[in-house]
Amino acid sequence: MFLYLEVFLISYFIGSIPTAYIAVRRKSHIDIRSAGSGNVGTMNAYEVTGSRIVGIAVLFVDAAKGAGTILLTMQFLGLGEDAIALSFIGVVVGHCFPIWLKFKGGRGLATAAGGMLIVSWPFVILWFVCWIIGYRIIKNIHFGNVVAIVATPFLGWMMPREFLMKILAGPFSSNEFLEVYTFVSAILLLRHNEPIRDLFWPSTKNGN
Repeated sequence: MFLYLEVFLISYFIGSIPTAYIAVRRKSHIDIRSAGSGNVGTMNAYEVTGSRIVGIAVLFVDAAKGAGTILLTMQFLGLGEDAIALSFIGVVVGHCFPIWLKFKGGRGLATAAGGMLIVSWPFVILWFVCWIIGYRIIKNIHFGNVVAIVATPFLGWMMPREFLMKILAGPFSSNEFLEVYTFVSAILLLRHNEPIRDLFWPSTKNGN
């Protein structure tokens, strides 16, 4: 039990490295939390600095946090599915709610995608396809995010278990993978509460 707690905490602290905050501070001497959308993530880092290099660097490092943490747990620690699940959840929670920034982090998409590239890369492609469909409906990036976040785990639960097992890496059973992925998706959806509010209840933003 104590080992699992250590895995979660280590994963949390890796995920909590505030890549966008550090990059924007170094580039423009701006606190990203008080600029642009206020989100500590790739898109806002690019919009605040106007630098594609900064945006790409933040995207790469945030994805690497997710992938690296899962690889560390799977390859170097040699632990089973429960530890990998805690590691995946921990790194995403760390990115979304970093202790260093008073628990105000990014929305977790890049970090979750990095983890999924290791656990089951076809789900990253499925997510992107769902995102394109959602984006085309009203030409809004956040709406595409929400559609993909909700649709991808739903489609996962609809897949035949035999097929699902063929596209999973590591010791996951199909049901445990889907439970973990659904939980991570719920975290991502929670971090999209402001875009969801602005999309569906725009008048509440100004207190109207």
